[in-house]
Parts: sequence; structure tokens; C-alpha cells
Amino acid sequence: QVWHISWLAAALALPPSELRRTAVFAVEEGASLRAIMAEDELQEVRDNFYVGNFQKALQLCESTSATNDIATNELNAILARCCLSIPIFDRLKAMQNSESPGQQAAAMMAIILKSKNEQQRVSFKEKLVALANQSHDMSAAMLAAISLSMDGSWNEAVQLTKAHPTLEMQALRVFLCLSCHQFSMAEKALSEMAGNNDDSAAFRLATAAVKLAIGDPEEAYLTYCDLSSQFPFTQGDSESASVLLQTGKALANMQRGMFAEAVEDLLRASAISPNDPDVLVNLCACSTHLGKKEDFQQYYSKLEQVSPAHPYVVKTQSLNTAFTRFKASLTA
Repeated sequence: QVWHISWLAAALALPPSELRRTAVFAVEEGASLRAIMAEDELQEVRDNFYVGNFQKALQLCESTSATNDIATNELNAILARCCLSIPIFDRLKAMQNSESPGQQAAAMMAIILKSKNEQQRVSFKEKLVALANQSHDMSAAMLAAISLSMDGSWNEAVQLTKAHPTLEMQALRVFLCLSCHQFSMAEKALSEMAGNNDDSAAFRLATAAVKLAIGDPEEAYLTYCDLSSQFPFTQGDSESASVLLQTGKALANMQRGMFAEAVEDLLRASAISPNDPDVLVNLCACSTHLGKKEDFQQYYSKLEQVSPAHPYVVKTQSLNTAFTRFKASLTA
């Protein structure tokens, strides 16, 4: 069974699979009141972003007027993260020289994700980490932590999240712990989040991910359903949900052994984003469990085409190569 924990997606969907979530909300000494104001006025923007409603979050960013510098900084960063997650690379390119560290960081992350030049990717990862350390910006630190995790530098990534004691960074810490199979640490990080804003999408998504990891898919499924109803993907359609939430529901159904229902969830997600690697790899897993070889081959071929470097594709190809060599050795 293959299942993927979508990060605060922020969009490593940063493409769906990947890491699509961020906020720049930072609590400065002597600015507690302004911080609370920023949190209140941007809560709808933030929640829609984290549940994967990137287009709606982008529209909200463009129509919202922030009332203070902290809120403006966060709003600019979320807008950039929306462009990264949709994606809109032309707008990101223009943000390379932005005065907002969060927008600069999103532009750097776009290059890291899109470039096929390994040297360039390494260079921009270093620049991103340097930006996070120099600017002390939460959004830059979040993206830097995500880029470090992509290389397996889990400890360094977690340390970056500790520099900003905000709900969003705590949530990212939960996902980082889960991604490197440190479930007890994830539970501890989640407990530290509790009581701050338990109705926020970030907290509820982190809770659902932990529930999946510790074997409580029923509770996770209910959380994803609640979020889907509260934040529909299509305005006026309470039955619609983002790719991230549909995939989450599918993962919970897979853990419950309800593979036919999981396929239904994934097909709804596929209708929105047909090339999403998370959707495709989980359709492969469901097809295997349901014994549908033709469906498996269809989804696997598409995954191989749209994401040739996907870990599942790489591992499958290496196994095929090993078997081919073994077969050849028998006839030699």
C-alpha cells in the first residue's frame, strides 16, 4: 500500500505532493496585539491555502487589504505560495527582486523545483537557507525547511521550524516528523499545538495526518470530510473538495481497507488535477489491491510519464532491471 502525507502540501506537491503551505505570520516582541489582528483578518486566506484551495486563496489575497505590516508581509507570502502551488511561474519570476522575503523565497523554490540543472538547484537551495537565516522571515524559513527535507536533512529542517513558534511552523514540524517515521515526535509536536487555534485548517490537517500514521483512519476520514464541507473546492458545491482533501479521504479509506471508495475519491481528485503524482501513485496502489492489472498499468504509465523521478517509479524500475539481469544470468 502506498500512501502519501500531503504537507501543509505546502505545495513538495509544492507540486501537490509536495509542500504547498506557508504563512509569514511572525510574532515580534512588543507586537502581540498586531499579531492577533493579523491572524484574525487573514484566517480565511490562510485556511483556504492550507486545504489546497489555491485559486480561491489567490483571489482572497488579491482582494484583501491588510491593516498592518505583519499582515501585509504574510499576505504577500501566501500570494507567492499560491503562485507556486497553482503554478504561475511568470508571476514568481517577477518576485525574484521583491522586497518581501517570502516572495523571494517562493521564487527560489520555483527554480529548485523546476530546474533540471542539479548545480543550479543546489545553488538556490543554499541561497534559500541563507535568506531564511538572514531575514528571520517565517515563510522563507518554512520553504527552506521543506527544501532541506527534500534532501533528507531532517534535523536541520526541524531546527528551522523551531526558530518561529507559530501554529503553521508547528504543523510543518509534525509533517516533517511523520515523513521520517518519527511518530512519537509527531504526536508530541501536535500536542504542543493544541489549545492555540484548534479550529484552524493547519491544526486539523496535522491532526488528521497523525491519526493516519498511528492507525486511526476513521478519525482522519471524518476530519477530511469536515474540512471538505467547510472549504468546498467549487463555490456553492459542498460535495466538492480540493485535490489535497480528496487524497486525504482516499488515504483514510485505503487504511480502512475500503479500496473501491478510495478509488472514487481519487478519481474526483484526478478530474481536478489529472497529472497529480500523489493521485496517480495511490490509484496504482488501489488497483493492485483490487486486482485490476489494466488499470494499474494505465495509472503507472501516466505516473512514469509525468513524474519519472518519483520514488515509486524509480524503485519499480530498479526492481525490473534487477529481475532482467537475473534472468539474463540464468541463460548466460
